[in-house]
Amino acid sequence: MEAFLAVLGDEIGDAYEGQRLQSVYDEPVYHELEANLGMVDPVATSIELSIAGRDFVIAQSPGLLQSTQKYGTTGAAVWRTSVKVAEWLASPKNVFFTHGIIGGDSNVLELGAGTSGVIASTLAPVVGHVVATDQQHMLKLLRANLDENAKGSLAKGVSHDRRKAVRDRQRSSVVTTLALDWEEDDITKHLGSHGLGSGVDLVLACDCIYNYALIAPFVQTCADVCGLRSSSDESATDDRPLTVCLVAQQLRQSDVFEQWLETFLQSFRVWRIPDDLYTEALREGKGFTLHIGVLR
Repeated sequence: MEAFLAVLGDEIGDAYEGQRLQSVYDEPVYHELEANLGMVDPVATSIELSIAGRDFVIAQSPGLLQSTQKYGTTGAAVWRTSVKVAEWLASPKNVFFTHGIIGGDSNVLELGAGTSGVIASTLAPVVGHVVATDQQHMLKLLRANLDENAKGSLAKGVSHDRRKAVRDRQRSSVVTTLALDWEEDDITKHLGSHGLGSGVDLVLACDCIYNYALIAPFVQTCADVCGLRSSSDESATDDRPLTVCLVAQQLRQSDVFEQWLETFLQSFRVWRIPDDLYTEALREGKGFTLHIGVLR
């Protein structure tokens, strides 16, 4: 863990980083990202993607996205942040893999997975178990996309050995879905009742923070999940290291970002992943940022 944190550079000490980050990408990039609010295509019922040599077909629900029900509906679309993070996570040179944070036996939990399942589908061949969570009304389409892309074809040009390795991992790994409401559920009890009481190796969230109301329940949920495996847990061993929290965001409103970071810093030690550890699509100036948190 210490070697991993050292690679990330300086720990963040205050929330004013938001102002600097908000200024690092220019107006053309900003307007391109804002054109569809960060969605790949808000009106398509089906989207084709290629991620790390695999072809995906993602079913969307524009009707759900535009509905007025009281529960969140933004997860009904495919978001650029999730696609770019999935591509980054799929690389064997990714810092999480090279520094042993996750590997073939790891457990990963995604918060706010939405309906696309691109993160879980991409991680499935290279980790032991992925739990994709969201509110109950999102799960039917999420499961359908996960099932469809578990069959996922590999793009042309991928080597025979790579194809065999991915398919072998798909057969042996498990992706499950779980209804999880940050505001309504007792996170610790809820996860414990679903076999996750001993925690996970990585909890991640992509583009989950876009207004003030979400900040407090989101951060508390991250802390509750990471708290299942904390430094005060006497049963924790070298085989069960602390949970790492990854939060990926498209930069929109600097004040929302700063409030999230200020709240996050109250419960977590925080690092911003440096540019040299990203794929090109995530580097500074592209309008995205990824932060690592370790529970205080």
